[in-house]
Amino acid sequence: MTRDDETIAFYNEEAPTYTKQPSEVGKSDRLQNFANRIRPQGDVLDLGCGAGNAARAFHAMGFKVTAFDGSEGMLTQIRKVSEITTICSDFDGLDMANAFDGIWANFCLQHVPRPELPAVLDNVANALRTAGWLLIGIHEGSETRRDKLGRLYCHHTEADLTEALKQRGLRVHSVVFADSTGYDGTPFTGMTMVAQKLG
Repeated sequence: MTRDDETIAFYNEEAPTYTKQPSEVGKSDRLQNFANRIRPQGDVLDLGCGAGNAARAFHAMGFKVTAFDGSEGMLTQIRKVSEITTICSDFDGLDMANAFDGIWANFCLQHVPRPELPAVLDNVANALRTAGWLLIGIHEGSETRRDKLGRLYCHHTEADLTEALKQRGLRVHSVVFADSTGYDGTPFTGMTMVAQKLG
């Protein structure tokens, strides 16, 4: 099972509060630049969608959007947009082949238990169409920890993640680092990696 139950329990319990937190992701240059790479009206997966801010933004841009999350509570709000397909599952449920032109995995994969990440990346690569684009936002580093709220965080380095994607037929085009602060007040360095699936 490619999820951490304590992390999912947090998101289910805190969903009403968490989903009300202000988010600029839908208006961010990160999302707009990523969207510009995807073919018009293409299929986009918001993996680990949380409150669905990115999913709503992609939908407003004319993409066909699937919002995927392990927390039933977090999916409640996004389900109000009937045109967006929702899937509640752990990462094992991402068993689709050649289904998406873009996959937005923005700060969700750090919650995957470290030994399970290779299988999850297999699923992600398999779900992406040839020439499709993948964005991974993740905590940079090498530590494994739980934050003050009990959520699991497995940090990953640029070198390790680049190699893992290369092994699955994806070429990294850009990597950007930014210092930030987590929901629990802990500072971290975020790493955004954009890659394309080769033919």
